[in-house]
Amino acid sequence: MRFRMLGRLLVHTGAGWVPVAAEQQRVVLAVLLVEAGRGVSTDKLVDAVWEKRPPRTAVNTVQAYVSRLRRLLGGAVLASWRGGYTLLADDGDIDAVVFERVRASGRRELEAGRLEAAETRLAQALALWCGTEPAFSDVPLNRWIEPRVTYLERLRLGAVEDYADARLRLGQYAAVVDELDRLAREQPLREQRWLLLMTALHRCGRRAEALQAYQRARRILQTELGLEPGAALQLLQREILIQDRPLRQPRRFRRRRGSA
Repeated sequence: MRFRMLGRLLVHTGAGWVPVAAEQQRVVLAVLLVEAGRGVSTDKLVDAVWEKRPPRTAVNTVQAYVSRLRRLLGGAVLASWRGGYTLLADDGDIDAVVFERVRASGRRELEAGRLEAAETRLAQALALWCGTEPAFSDVPLNRWIEPRVTYLERLRLGAVEDYADARLRLGQYAAVVDELDRLAREQPLREQRWLLLMTALHRCGRRAEALQAYQRARRILQTELGLEPGAALQLLQREILIQDRPLRQPRRFRRRRGSA
């Protein structure tokens, strides 16, 4: 049995990938996936489905949801646990867990300078996502699911930047520049994206556009956060202005609080 949570919640059965039809059943399964391999109490599932206003029949209703999920998943996958249930699945059967592992491998390759391997691994990690949809895109968020969704989205944003970084270091300047422009527009408070874009433009011989990109970034950061660009962006702008040495690779920096 395999599960997809990077996008819509899907389950792989003998009939292929299928959705879980009922919204509240999706909530129950999502919580069990977040806690895969660990016991989840019935009370916790009740809270996840109804939060502060459960009906009097809530426990029986959750038990009915679990019964229906068992018919879909099989009793060996969704087992009873003291006062609740546990989802028994290997790490390789949950796409989010695979994504975390492959993304971490790609980042290690990037940091070690093994660029071709980094590009391959990061591309594999990002391919696990369903387009631009967030994790559990068809599941109502609650306090049990939302932290996991937020964490995975943060990892994905970083993986997108690492993948672009790897391609840039491999010399794919012209191929990646339009994508970097789109990424900077999508997340304009992430300074690493502007850093990558400016580097790509400069290496393509588009020096004026690289400097314009810096000014765009500066206006946005001032307007949205009341901040000047970070030290890495400012240094890159100065280097482009004076062209005192060839740009070797984009710098990485710690993001400041409030820079997304």
